Amino acid sequence: MEAVFLRLSGLSSEVGHLRSFYYGRRSLSRIDGAIVRSLGSVVSVEQYVRRIALLKEMERSGITVMNPVEGLVMARDKYGALALLSRHGIKVPRTLVTEDLGLAYNFSKEVGRVVVKPLIGSRGYGSVLIEDPEVALRVFKTLISFNQVIYVQEYVAKRHFDLRVFVLGGEVLACIKRVSVVPGEWRTNIAQGGKAEAYKAPPEVEEMAIKACEVLGLWYAGVDVIERGGEYLILEVNAAPDWHGLMEATGVKPAEAIIDFIVEKVKK
Repeated sequence: MEAVFLRLSGLSSEVGHLRSFYYGRRSLSRIDGAIVRSLGSVVSVEQYVRRIALLKEMERSGITVMNPVEGLVMARDKYGALALLSRHGIKVPRTLVTEDLGLAYNFSKEVGRVVVKPLIGSRGYGSVLIEDPEVALRVFKTLISFNQVIYVQEYVAKRHFDLRVFVLGGEVLACIKRVSVVPGEWRTNIAQGGKAEAYKAPPEVEEMAIKACEVLGLWYAGVDVIERGGEYLILEVNAAPDWHGLMEATGVKPAEAIIDFIVEKVKK
């Protein structure tokens, strides 16, 4: 079995004559499986729809896509993912998604410290911690002026660390504690300068992370968990997680485990 790196932006498909896939101008006569690590740089709705449609057609053609496309789409929508997790009894922070400026302002006044995030994104990019409702209002106005959705979440104080639980095939492969070491930086993401430390997750955290993946239909994911007052909450679930910090901290090699997993799926 040969492994080839392909960018989704370069993938094409034809129907109506010969049902086939192309990469550039090269016909892809046979694809057994695909591991989706990113949807690539998406700057328009049309690009997003096209790439998702291609992945779905790959699945319909009998190609094993990892993660499954429906799970990938659900996890990419932070609000939709949290809403589904909450429906299944998994604790999540209080979160509001809206295009109503007044509602967002009232939420920030009621909650206090809030985090404004992009509805779609990862690595902590674009997330802002705001402690003053008046400042939050100015941020909300800016978002609305650019036709953006307001996605705002209560800030859960985390003593400068949270947990990233890496789940694969219904089991916890590894867990790290992400610690903020940059002065004045509240985000613990490795991409924002956070430090990863190997961590043995409590059984309830492992069960929560595994259940989250089952609910969202994911074969593998990075589940971000935080502790508050003796209970655990899921902040978000990343369906295409980075693992550089996790690999250095734990010695676990997720790439090899993921490849072994999909190879077994393809064989079945």
